[in-house]
Amino acid sequence: MSSKKYFNHVTRRAGGIAPILALVTASSAVQAQQNLIENGSFTAGLEGWTITGPVFIQSDAWDDSSSVRLQPQSGQTAELSQWVTGLEPRGRYTIAARVRTSDHLSPPILGIRNGAQIAKAHGWVAIDDEGRWLERRFEVHVEDGATSLEVYLQGWQTEQPATVEFDAVRLWEGRQLPPTSDPGDPEWPEAPVITVAPDTGDSLLRNPGFDDASGGAWALGINASIVEVDTEPTMRLLSSADTSRASQPIEIALPPQGEWTISLEVRTDPDVVASAYFTGSDEFLVTRSFGNTEWETIELTVSSGDRWIRNGKLTLENWKNQPGSAWYRNLSFKAIGGEWMPTLASPPRIQSEVFYDDFSDGTLDPERWLVSEKAWGGDNGGVAPSNVQLVEDFDDGEPIIALRLEAHGDLYSGDLEHNGRSTRVGAAIATRTYHASGRYEVRARVAPEYGTCTAFWPFHYIDHRMGEAEYWHEPNPRRNTEIDWEFPTDLAGADTGNFSFTKARTNSWGGQFGGEGGEHKGRKLLTDETGLSMDLAQEALDGRYHTFTIEWRSGNDLGDEAINRSEVGSVRWFIDGRLVDELDDVEFGQGNVPFRAARFWLGTWFPAAGYAGDVGWTGNPDFDTTAAHIAWVRITPFEQGRDRWVDETVPNLAWAKPDDYPVAIDPIDSLVGDLNHDGLVNGADLSMLLGSWSTSDAESDLDGSGLVDGADLSRLLANWSTE
Repeated sequence: MSSKKYFNHVTRRAGGIAPILALVTASSAVQAQQNLIENGSFTAGLEGWTITGPVFIQSDAWDDSSSVRLQPQSGQTAELSQWVTGLEPRGRYTIAARVRTSDHLSPPILGIRNGAQIAKAHGWVAIDDEGRWLERRFEVHVEDGATSLEVYLQGWQTEQPATVEFDAVRLWEGRQLPPTSDPGDPEWPEAPVITVAPDTGDSLLRNPGFDDASGGAWALGINASIVEVDTEPTMRLLSSADTSRASQPIEIALPPQGEWTISLEVRTDPDVVASAYFTGSDEFLVTRSFGNTEWETIELTVSSGDRWIRNGKLTLENWKNQPGSAWYRNLSFKAIGGEWMPTLASPPRIQSEVFYDDFSDGTLDPERWLVSEKAWGGDNGGVAPSNVQLVEDFDDGEPIIALRLEAHGDLYSGDLEHNGRSTRVGAAIATRTYHASGRYEVRARVAPEYGTCTAFWPFHYIDHRMGEAEYWHEPNPRRNTEIDWEFPTDLAGADTGNFSFTKARTNSWGGQFGGEGGEHKGRKLLTDETGLSMDLAQEALDGRYHTFTIEWRSGNDLGDEAINRSEVGSVRWFIDGRLVDELDDVEFGQGNVPFRAARFWLGTWFPAAGYAGDVGWTGNPDFDTTAAHIAWVRITPFEQGRDRWVDETVPNLAWAKPDDYPVAIDPIDSLVGDLNHDGLVNGADLSMLLGSWSTSDAESDLDGSGLVDGADLSRLLANWSTE
């Protein structure tokens, strides 16, 4: 029975549209509350609506009664609007409608304006959804002091012939349960399963016992199916004119000097010879054929030798033109320890300890850091692992090991190529763990060339699926969490194109909005402790490091899903302890202060999308090679009430494996506690430490905890000089 006929059948039996809405849109107990839209199903024609342009009532409706048709034309937008009154100031409401379009380039626009805290509209349709009735909905907050808002339905002016339709327009008070797919349609997809680094003994396969009859992580080829044999789930591969296969990729990288055993029970029908084999990065590593007609256990031994095994895949196979089936069950492929995956846990583990790294051991630790291979920002080659290096340097006269993040401009003529480019290739790393509200400090000197951006930023990214409730909370299913320090820039407006290292970007992307619609875009002048303009490029060329800080407070709410705040969050940007910019959250509804835990990134990259006649908003990359240098990084958690620890959609995308990390260098011999750098640890150093007691002074904070205390005193005394 088609979904349309199903609706007709339910309508006749149940007596109208209300039962359909209850069936399709969610729990009837929740959705039975009053619809605040007058004549939302157009059973009374256009009564209650204000009309602009070509708008018509039609009988070809989603609910088999009436719907409204809009026919936008060249220079003429078609629109219906309705004011809804008697609303609660600061209240949350959910708007919903059924929509249909003949052309995905002319989407039905469902919007809220005039009285909303943030005006919003849903206006996109996938090309495969042309001609289908679709459910659209999102949430809106009424602004402080307002008691009404305006709902509008729109078909935007177009040169192409297009028909835009609306039906079942609804406005409810509060957050609603998510809708479900229409009867007869497949269930909507939920968030993907996140692969995490395994513990010893964990299965490296998903669905190894074939308990999920749909296959789960297994790709089922021709005549591949999961059936029950002797009450046990079993993979059946039936040979025909085509080969039958089932395969599963292994996202987890296998380390060198390892040996793994894949065991499985197998049998075949008479005169059938089948196989199981394991490949990595397009090479055969091990294969095993069998033709036994009774169940037997076979094993495949995978050895990595002196290399990492990447892109592993286990394939079960019954070759074509054989007289029957091959059968597989009870697979086992266990981790032995040392296997690599960028993500440690799903959802991310709460981090309550101070994170600190000064690279003083001469390594970039894969247990703590990820090295990015991604590309973003327009015409560039992304960021390359080869551009991440460890080097010796000096910070205020003290020898250090610095992390060097190299960037190649348009004049680069070296051998490095990444993502098909040799120019405009930068470098970036990120913490492997996720961190929420806290103080983020980076001791660094920026890359002193125009055209590349030195940046430090917490970042978290979600693309919600239709099977997730959050998909229905905003017009756009995408959510960002991002707070930026970026250099250089202009100040925009009258200053557009006037790039300088005396200016910085201080952005905050709130993460509650769909897409990037809720951002604080800071553009700030930088000054030193005397109030004079500070040029970070000149400072970097002179070898001077500065401490760049983000203080992120997510705040707290009243337990009402973040409508009202009991503690308003904020973001503050500092250089060497001096406040550069600040942002306070809103007291209710949706602000620009993030709350989802994020990985913390450090990088040099090329914002090459065209800007004010230049390549990007940092100017033109007319240089060969430049680099930012990082002396140390510290993250001190604040552990605020609104902090949330949730999965990203693709947290494992485009990260280097440990064998692509920078080459380790010898650590610098330094005397812990020698605060005045005279080669001794004595009373002078003790005085300096005590003078910084209970502060976060980086020089005296010997253990990197974020606080000068007894632990630091103990380390100093342990190295006390006797001469």
